Amino acid sequence: MISYNRNHLILKIALGVAVVAIIALVFLLFRQYQHVERLGYIAHQQSLFRSLHGSGVLTTADASSTKGWMTFEYINRAFDLPPSYLETELDVYDTRYPRMTIIEYGKDAGISEAAALSRVQNAISTYFPANQ
Repeated sequence: MISYNRNHLILKIALGVAVVAIIALVFLLFRQYQHVERLGYIAHQQSLFRSLHGSGVLTTADASSTKGWMTFEYINRAFDLPPSYLETELDVYDTRYPRMTIIEYGKDAGISEAAALSRVQNAISTYFPANQ
């Protein structure tokens, strides 16, 4: 009888610890989501994700929707650009291309994030009139 009560108590404690751990993990996940959203990594503009949801690729009109956190790979896919177009147009020599972000490109080029973003947006805008 004592063994049964002891095992029962141990199971209750283990279950309590598991429940507390799950609650703590959910809380931390929620906090992380808020942080990522605050940084602007979660965009509320639907145009950024049209190409991923089957509504067609983005066009020159959507060039201003690019953000510094985006990688060149993401931009190439979203705008249906040739894989090496931005690399050539922006003189990117970093071996991380196309998996580097616009922010990283700006740091490598010694320019501000805003200037790097502007260059990428201009390159996107330049591509479409010549190739439509």
